[in-house]
Amino acid sequence: MPKIDKTSIREIKNCDTLRVFRYENSKNYYVSFYVSKSYSSNFMHIKSLKVKDYKVAIRLAKEIYRTFDIESFKNKEVEISFHKDVAVPFFRSRMKKYIAKDTPQYARKEENKYLKHMRHHFEDVDYRNSEYIDNAIEELHIELKDRKLEDTTISKYFNILNQMFNRAFKNRVIQICPELPTTKRINQERPMYFPKEIKQLVNAFKKEYEKTNDRFYDEVADLIQFCRSSGIRPGKEPLRIKRFQTRFINDPDNPSNPILSFNCKTKTKTNHIFTMHPDFTDEIYPRMMSRYAEDKINAEHYLFFPLEKNRDNLDKLYQRISTNFTRISRNEKLYYLNDKERPFYSIRHSFITNRINKDVPIQIVADASSTSVPVINSNYLSYDETTILNQHKRLFADKYITRSRK
Repeated sequence: MPKIDKTSIREIKNCDTLRVFRYENSKNYYVSFYVSKSYSSNFMHIKSLKVKDYKVAIRLAKEIYRTFDIESFKNKEVEISFHKDVAVPFFRSRMKKYIAKDTPQYARKEENKYLKHMRHHFEDVDYRNSEYIDNAIEELHIELKDRKLEDTTISKYFNILNQMFNRAFKNRVIQICPELPTTKRINQERPMYFPKEIKQLVNAFKKEYEKTNDRFYDEVADLIQFCRSSGIRPGKEPLRIKRFQTRFINDPDNPSNPILSFNCKTKTKTNHIFTMHPDFTDEIYPRMMSRYAEDKINAEHYLFFPLEKNRDNLDKLYQRISTNFTRISRNEKLYYLNDKERPFYSIRHSFITNRINKDVPIQIVADASSTSVPVINSNYLSYDETTILNQHKRLFADKYITRSRK
């Protein structure tokens, strides 16, 4: 629940308990005043005034206070709680579903969104009154907009709320399923890194290793190569892989060149097997395995950064990787392409786009990357100039064949 900005609190004279205030990270003023013990858990009526001007907020607060019908709330029959009656049962059921998929962290992430930014709008609202629910929804929408969140992010909040209301409606906890604001989920463009640029990044990390003698940088260089050689999502997925999840698959057609594969959990699958580019298998992987030859490393150790301090804190480890990737990419003047950022995650874009531009069927690329064809089309290929150029040449192949002959 957001905290009140104590410096913004203004008590209004001659109006008992009436005050205006702002929450931290919010520009709009809110009004609050005492109603009755049966009205809410804190006995107060709290409402967004939807204005940023202090004087306007005072005037609106007085109007609401003087016209509020307190008597209609004094004799409420039963104590109700949106949080206990609607939210808690919903997140309990969500946790069960995610546990069944072995991904409870996603349930916790959804619940944290609700607790931090949604709960305070709904917990004291009489959910039996659709008008009060609509007001709370509108106030939440204003707050999220005030935080300058993108529509894609806001849509995630309302997706949670939509599922919450649908479940409550099916279970007859609420009588009407409210309409929620519609926000478009816009896929944020993350241009790919080209092969020469990836090589430049890898070399820059190796130079950092030579300069600092910190093995971390040498290992990030291998992690970049690992992600550009497979469809794995750069981030926590490769950091969770342990050595026993490595396997070589024999190829009858090439018995002297077995295929390197890994078995791991991904965002969409609990058991995903993916194979590596042969160049990685031949050149990078042997060096990775020799890095810790003198240390007591066994099959239970992680593939990457096995001796990193606080290794189980993946958030901290990934943050360090991401921060240094961005720093070095900026230093190499590679971070921006067409005014668009290219964070570590863009390496996934590079793999997917390069494979498709090598005429690998898109379904095979999707399966290898643990994603779907529609997601590849919308998230990766829509903006890529190389893909557009290849499509153009195929679309007008007769013209390009004629030119080449000339």
